[in-house]
Amino acid sequence: MNINTSYSAGASNNQSRIDYKGQSAIKSTNEVMTESDRRMKILDEKYEKINEQNKRFKNPQGHIHDKYRNSNSPYFRSDLTKVEREAAYTMEIGWANSGKGGQYDFNDAIFRNEKRYDPTQESVEKKILNRQKVNEQLQDLFSKNGIIIPKNTNLTFTIDPNNFKLVVSGSTDESLIRQIEDLLNTTNNTRELFFHIMKSRNEDSTQFTSDSLAKFHLVNQIKTVTGYNLKDLSIVNGQFVTDNGTNIFDLYKEELLKNPYTAENARIAASHYGAQLFDLAKNGFDSIPDLVLSIGYQNGSLQDIGQKENYGIKRTID
Repeated sequence: MNINTSYSAGASNNQSRIDYKGQSAIKSTNEVMTESDRRMKILDEKYEKINEQNKRFKNPQGHIHDKYRNSNSPYFRSDLTKVEREAAYTMEIGWANSGKGGQYDFNDAIFRNEKRYDPTQESVEKKILNRQKVNEQLQDLFSKNGIIIPKNTNLTFTIDPNNFKLVVSGSTDESLIRQIEDLLNTTNNTRELFFHIMKSRNEDSTQFTSDSLAKFHLVNQIKTVTGYNLKDLSIVNGQFVTDNGTNIFDLYKEELLKNPYTAENARIAASHYGAQLFDLAKNGFDSIPDLVLSIGYQNGSLQDIGQKENYGIKRTID
């Protein structure tokens, strides 16, 4: 949902006010350069040049085979280890066959003197780097609006998914809490922060249950397509209905078919969410707890709650 409310936060000492005109200062996902991205870029630059050299041979693929798999060839790379030769062979054959990189092998000789990289850490690294970006966005937002949070103040931001309203706790300074809430509850800042929490979760998180998560996706889907919030609708004869008595599921299917981007998969979407919608209407909206999410904030960094891994400022990349 796109909220275009503009807001000017009142800061102390009559400091300048910021009007964001509907543009969120916080982004739930940010472009980050991971170690894997860095290595892929290095390999692309290296093998793009080598590929041009290989093209000078009548049979590029045969030349590549001689370099890495034919020990009797004058071109054989005896200076490389077997693992490094296989890595180079994989890269060069890929470039020769498709004219671009694709299957990357970090066992390449160019990384011989670097610490061995574990690709399984890619997801963790992205979460850490993305958290750093969101921390910077929050810091910038607070700074521009004259909000100063005392050192070691341990705040908690809690967000209701039905209206993406954020509530701050953890301080007795009511003026500070009000300033933070008024500032973050503008444009899409709280919504973006909510999705950032979702994208930072681990499997052991106690904040998420499968039922609450499914309910959130259902409510969000219906709201995105129809504009109606299930929480605000009445339940009549086991169906969610609008003020004029329209069955929300009928409206949902109608809107799906109207949109060329969703029409093709309308039947699948209707089948998936229709069953969930029926069960929620049968048992009542509050039969499943809402996916209310919280995250801590202390000394300039968001701190994950309810899970072992914390991607906050104290967390470092191994």
